[in-house]
Amino acid sequence: LRGTTDSGWDWETAILKSKAESEDFTQNRLSNSLLQAGLNDSTANAINIFSSDVKTALAPAIIDVFRNDTSELNSLDLKLSNPSLFEMPAGAVALLVGYEYREEKYSDDRDPRLDGTIKYTSFVTGLTFPFVGDVLGSSPTVDTKAERKTNSIFAELIIPLASNIESQVAIRHEDPDDTESSTVGKFAIGWNATENLSFRGSISTSFRVPNLIQQNQPYVTRSGNVDDAVGEYVGGQVLDDRYQIGSYRIGNPNLKPEESENTSIGLVWTPEILEGLTITYDSWEIEKENTIVLLGRQNRMVADLVDLLDYGTSNCSNYNNPNVLRDPNPGYSAADIAVFTAKGICPVGEAYLATDPYANAATRTLSGDDIGVYYDLDTNFGSFKLTINYSETDEFTQEPTAEYAKLVAAQADGRIPFDVTLSGFGNLAGLDGNYTEKTSMKLNYKYGDWGAQISSLKKGDFYQSSETRSDGTKFVIPSMRTVNASVYYDFGIGEYDARIRLAVKNIDDERAPLADRFYGFFADAHQDYGRNYYLDFRLRM
Repeated sequence: LRGTTDSGWDWETAILKSKAESEDFTQNRLSNSLLQAGLNDSTANAINIFSSDVKTALAPAIIDVFRNDTSELNSLDLKLSNPSLFEMPAGAVALLVGYEYREEKYSDDRDPRLDGTIKYTSFVTGLTFPFVGDVLGSSPTVDTKAERKTNSIFAELIIPLASNIESQVAIRHEDPDDTESSTVGKFAIGWNATENLSFRGSISTSFRVPNLIQQNQPYVTRSGNVDDAVGEYVGGQVLDDRYQIGSYRIGNPNLKPEESENTSIGLVWTPEILEGLTITYDSWEIEKENTIVLLGRQNRMVADLVDLLDYGTSNCSNYNNPNVLRDPNPGYSAADIAVFTAKGICPVGEAYLATDPYANAATRTLSGDDIGVYYDLDTNFGSFKLTINYSETDEFTQEPTAEYAKLVAAQADGRIPFDVTLSGFGNLAGLDGNYTEKTSMKLNYKYGDWGAQISSLKKGDFYQSSETRSDGTKFVIPSMRTVNASVYYDFGIGEYDARIRLAVKNIDDERAPLADRFYGFFADAHQDYGRNYYLDFRLRM
């Protein structure tokens, strides 16, 4: 609903109610407990692992698994605005004020074999739920329900300071019922210095509340590969240096909102010497406090090595690290044990679980520069539009937590070698997919009903921390550029507008640079689809 009052205020109010449901049903999964029972069965009904008919042999252990999720969003808001609240020498001051009530709900209902209703106990480790689930290949996950109610008020002013200078002032206060309230603001200014040159700048604060899962899910277990720092330290002779373990992530109801301070200054230039050309430049910085992080199972493994070095080789039966659980009976020989003691640490078995609670970390800082070039040209042979954007990240750092700082110090002191991987803190620029340079280009051409486009995207190089050598030499993953092209034709079908487009993506058939990751490339930064084509038809009715 919207309207205007007699005093010149425009008003608008809205009510929103949204609900989404998802039902995931998967067939032909295997139950660990039924599989174990079938393999241990001494009767003719036992699972025959030598049968050529695998599905029939495994039938007693085959199950269906479901996951049902529901999310809701309900809100009520009211906005009032006045484009001419009062007059200043340079013009009218505009004001907007508003209120919003927001209610969020989330529920995650897992299959009884996933949520611990039906438990499985591993005969190897003796672990049961929530560390081990009954569905083979799936992580055990407890059911979760969460709700958040938030009240917000906000205001914004547009203030003309001079005939060629305009400013913006804004403030917002949010009060969630499950975490701390936040008040943020913004001040921006634009100055048209000449007809062809404008300057702009802003300083603002922002926030992000913890998501409902991070705060309300008591725990969740996930599996993944790790480099066992202890195995690397002893040389991998008696303990593997890479294998899969579980990560026991613990929710934290006391998480604080992430808060950041953002600054930006830039210019817009339209040089007279070339009509249709626009050049922009912006320098920016983001400084974020209370970043929500996990220390990470990889760092937990390194911390276990540092703790073992601190502990020494006396009373090894009493060594205990509650954050990294290892096989208590690895079956080492005397020669195997000697390998550990020669390195100054107690012998330990293969890890199977790392505990990792969510926490608010210290300051994270990002800064960089963006340059844009835009050129429009109309000719008798058609119209051209060129766009070039270049972005460079000058800084991307995460101040380490006390736990992580201890690991960095141990590596700097030479107690642990450089090929023991640390990740997630410190200088993150140019590390593990965080490339610092990106360049994109797009050229559009249109002549009558015909059109074409060519575009390219280049991502800069970075290094992979897990491949750093013991002397500190880094494994650099080179930059990657892909080029796409398309041609289209606009036409009519009766009274409707239609378009047909043929596109070729990655014309050069560029493949992702080699990396020590799943499928052989760094999927967080690159794609490896090769050259591919598509035909697109659009009809507007």
